[in-house]
Amino acid sequence: MCARRKRGRPRSLRLVLGIALIALSIGCGIGAYGLGAAIYRDLFAFPLETMRMGVTMGFLTAIVVFAQAMSRRLERAETDLLLTTVTVREFVVGIGLAVYSRVALPWLLPVCGGAIGFAAGVRSSATAVAIAVAVGGGVTLAAVIGAVIVFAKNLVPARITGVFRQGSVLRYALIGVIWLVGSVIVVVLPVDRVTELARRAPSAWVVDLGLIAVPEIDTEAVRGLSALVVLAVGIPSGAIAAITIADRVLGEEADAAELTSGSRSLVGDGLSRRLFGRYVSRPALTVARKRWVQERRISVAFFGAICFPLFGLTGISLYTSTVSDIPPIALVSIAFVCATGVGQGFGSEVLGAEYPVLPMTLTSASGREFIRGTVLAAVAVGAPPTALLTLGAGLVGSVGALEAVLITVASVVWCCCSVAVATALGMDVRYRDIYPMPYPFTSAMIYGEIGRASFIRLGLIGVALAAVSLPAAVASVPAVTEAATAVLGVPAPVVRSAAVLLTIGIALAVSKIAVDRAVETYAEYTLR
Repeated sequence: MCARRKRGRPRSLRLVLGIALIALSIGCGIGAYGLGAAIYRDLFAFPLETMRMGVTMGFLTAIVVFAQAMSRRLERAETDLLLTTVTVREFVVGIGLAVYSRVALPWLLPVCGGAIGFAAGVRSSATAVAIAVAVGGGVTLAAVIGAVIVFAKNLVPARITGVFRQGSVLRYALIGVIWLVGSVIVVVLPVDRVTELARRAPSAWVVDLGLIAVPEIDTEAVRGLSALVVLAVGIPSGAIAAITIADRVLGEEADAAELTSGSRSLVGDGLSRRLFGRYVSRPALTVARKRWVQERRISVAFFGAICFPLFGLTGISLYTSTVSDIPPIALVSIAFVCATGVGQGFGSEVLGAEYPVLPMTLTSASGREFIRGTVLAAVAVGAPPTALLTLGAGLVGSVGALEAVLITVASVVWCCCSVAVATALGMDVRYRDIYPMPYPFTSAMIYGEIGRASFIRLGLIGVALAAVSLPAAVASVPAVTEAATAVLGVPAPVVRSAAVLLTIGIALAVSKIAVDRAVETYAEYTLR
């Protein structure tokens, strides 16, 4: 009822859509009848293997569609109000039926038309029932799995947060790992191997179930009966799992876990105080700890720091898997994209992160301490994974251990340089140019600059770091290395190491200039 009222479609449009749906159903029936008749007369060879692969892809797509529709429905539902009048089981089943009716039921008539037409074409009335059971059961199972995923994704971060206190950070890190692994699998595994897996997946058994009564098609009865068992067991089991997980997520236990996630004083003792207390002033450490608390609750910086490197690391992974090695140019590229992501995540929106309390920040912290705290917050979090990834790739590849360590040190320095440059550029945003905006995948609001200026700033950060790391990148090119070796008469690792040392010195000088520039901008910043 709520969807129908919000839709705002006139009755004439509904009538047109209904007529179009009936016409589509008739067209599906006629086309399916022609296909069935051709198969019955041995005029057409049914592409069984292609159909199996297509059904697997369609099943995965249906899961995603139902999960997205369920997630949107839950965001708009008055959950707290409804749970005072109905049980969790009734709530989940009701929401599921509402989503199912919006997504799947409009296609019921065309499917039935196609099933009846195909059954008439192959002269088998049982085929219509088998196709209806196979399609209806597969779609229902996809809907149930989508509901389980929607509720489980709310349960898993709560469990992770209870252990690591970094649920949102780990969520984006997990997305990045899945992205990279998927990219490597696509290249490493042959195409025929992937298609074979899709054809033999349990979701492909639905094809054998739907066509089990057609003697002209060489289906496997064992797969068809197995699909029937999977549907008969999977649908009720998935529904029970969804209700059980929803009861855990929507109950008091999940609320208590969220409320007791643990907030600490920004000026008290803690791990950061023990690690950096002797080397960093208390005001700078307070700024860093404040930023870490913000990122633990809404990971704005981690979202930006992971999204950009995903594309770069994906390309590097594809390249290294093709050449079966990690050459020096790939190692330098890994350090570059990771360092750029750290700067873009933590420094580009430095004023947006402070916007709600920016007047207080400008009067309570000096520019030097604020910039140092921001750089510390970024480097302390972004440099360790960057260094570990760079060092691990260097030890696995053909680069020597000493050269790998040197590039790893350069990656840490590049992180500092990237954050310093990004902070200097981010301090140039005017106070009036910062607006509230929705945070991706949540209903939370964050602050940032809207328009192309923010994207230009992200590009400038990458360009600046690219200019800094240019000597190391150029020296990693085999042709350049060979030419330098022939002219200077020194080994190639020495040439590359000298270039890395040069870029480290450049990065330190640029970082000093960028920090001084950011401090000056901070001191002159006005709320106008």
